This record gives sequence, structure tokens and C-alpha cells, in this order.
Amino acid sequence: MNESGDGQAAPASAQPEPPPDCPPAPAVILSALVVLGSFAALFHIDIPILRLLRSHNLSALQSLGDLGEKLGNGGTLITISVLLLGAGYWLKRQAWIRTAVDSLLAHGVVALVVNSLKHILGRPRPRLTHSGGWHWWPSLESGLDSFPSGHTSATVAVATVLARALPRLAWVPFALAGWVGASRIWRGSHFPGDVVGGMVLGFMVGSIFNGPLRWWGRSCARALVRIAPIVLVLTGMFWVLTHRIVDPVTDHILVASGVMLVVAGWVLQVMPQWRLATGRGVAAVVTSNGFLLLGLGVATGTPIMIGLTGLLCVARWNAATQQPDSPALPSWHNAGLYAAASLAGVVAIQLLKGLVPLQ
Repeated sequence: MNESGDGQAAPASAQPEPPPDCPPAPAVILSALVVLGSFAALFHIDIPILRLLRSHNLSALQSLGDLGEKLGNGGTLITISVLLLGAGYWLKRQAWIRTAVDSLLAHGVVALVVNSLKHILGRPRPRLTHSGGWHWWPSLESGLDSFPSGHTSATVAVATVLARALPRLAWVPFALAGWVGASRIWRGSHFPGDVVGGMVLGFMVGSIFNGPLRWWGRSCARALVRIAPIVLVLTGMFWVLTHRIVDPVTDHILVASGVMLVVAGWVLQVMPQWRLATGRGVAAVVTSNGFLLLGLGVATGTPIMIGLTGLLCVARWNAATQQPDSPALPSWHNAGLYAAASLAGVVAIQLLKGLVPLQ
């Protein structure tokens, strides 16, 4: 029976907890397509990236990789959750206790899901891969369990729950999880696609335990919409780094188009008619941000990145326009910062193209 703060029973007319907001179905479907398309792109360059890493001496990063492997180990993650649980009981912090329990549950669930997928798919580890083939075949053999990365998925799941207790320092557990994921690649334990897959699964499972369990489907949908841009950014980074410019003229045209889209996004953010018109906050913010994002996608000069970026823009538009609360318009100062950051992104993309080509 629920009780009020003064020890009295809650009134019978008390309303049940409302369900969390759920993104509209088109936004969820489009976000899923972005994630799947990103996986397809990563799987296309996974093995060439592996060969590239094997051809370079990364001994300087080996110690950092070893620390990342230890941090993402199941024993370390469980110890962190248990310590938080003990601190919560000692200091009588119910929020810490609940967070610790949820992190343990998220760790257990993601371990079951990931290990099931590992053996259902049976992808060989990088050390066992000597050709360009992708093996879709169930297996219980050691070494045929590369996808998805277990260390990454477990660390991201626990980090997603722990971030709830650190609202101002939420970046810390996610930064450590990113370190764990990166270490799995440069140590040769996993392909980039394995790590990104583990990140997606870990974030979705962690998000389930950050809300009411009875609304797990809504939590998964929200998590998918939120993680899709990060997956696309990581995929775009790998793709741009490993592909040379084939046609300089076409590339210059696309880069110029990307700059124009960024400028158009900034103009929409500062136009008085957009900023003063009532009921058009969603259109102003989402349209301008969409131009900024699409400008970065077009600047990559690759059809697959441009197409996936377009899908993501439509997904974000659909999700934002269906929300009951309109997003706040950025200030003039922030609008300028967003545009400057986007232009810097275009320049960085151009400088990174083909920096470590696969051919």
C-alpha cells in the first residue's frame, strides 16, 4: 500500500504514475534504419580497419588498452555497483541504493542478451579473421563470439544507470565507457562494428532500468532515437578517415553545399520572424538544427553518409514536432556557437578525409 510522507495512507483517488513520453513510430523506425545502415557501413570496412591496425605499432596504447579491459571487466563493474550500494546504506541515501540495484540488474540482463547474440551470430574474433568473410552461423566455440562487444555493452549499461545519480557529472561514466570501447578496438579484441553494437545494446538496456520496468518498450524506443545520432557520428568518422577523395570537383561542390546548409541553419535561428512567431518554436529549432546536421553529412561527400544523415534529420523532425513541449529557441550567442561548431566540423571532415586510407 502506498503511503504519504506523514505516514497516512494515500487517498484512493490518487492517480497512477503517467507513462513516459514515447517517440512517434516513424521516428523510431527511421532511427532504427539509421542504426542498421551504420552497421552495414561499419561491417563493410571492419576487416580493412583491422588490417590497418595490424600494420601499425600501437604499443604506446597497449597499457591504456589493458586498463580499459580491466575497467570493463564484469568483476570491476559489479564491485563499483556494490560499493555504491554499501555507501547508500551507510549514508541512508535511497537514491544511491536504487541506482546500485538497477545497475546490477542492467548488468545481468545485458550479459544474458549479449552472450546469446554472440553465440547465435558466431562472428570470429579479429585474431581468427584472415579474409573478408562475415560468418553468420551459430557457434559455441571460443573465439566465434565477437559481435557484440561484451565489455562495451556491460560498461555502457552500467554507465547509463550510474549517470542518473550524477546529473552534473554524467559525462564521466560515459567517457570511461568510451575508453573501454576504444580499447577493445586498438587491442585487437573487437571490430569497430562490434563495439558500436555493444554500445547500442548497453544504452538501451541501461535506459530500461532508468525508468519504470512496465514501460520497457517506451524506454527502448526513446533510447534508440537518442543513440542513433551518436552511432552515425562514429560511423561517419571511420568512413571519412578511411576513404580518399575520388573526384575533387564533386567533393568541392559537396563541401560548399555543406557550408551553405550550415549558414542556412544559422540564419533560421536568428531570423526575427522565426524567433517572435508564437507556436513555431519546433519548426525554428528543428529546421535550423536539421540544416546544421545535414550540412555535416553533405560535407562528407559520400552517398551513404548523406543518405543516413537525411534519414536522421527526418527522424528528429518527426520526434520533435510530436512532443507536447516546444524546445526553447537558442540565444543569439548560442546560435552563433552552434553554427561556428558546425563549420569547424566541416573543416575537420575535409582535413580527415583519407587520412588513413584502406587502399
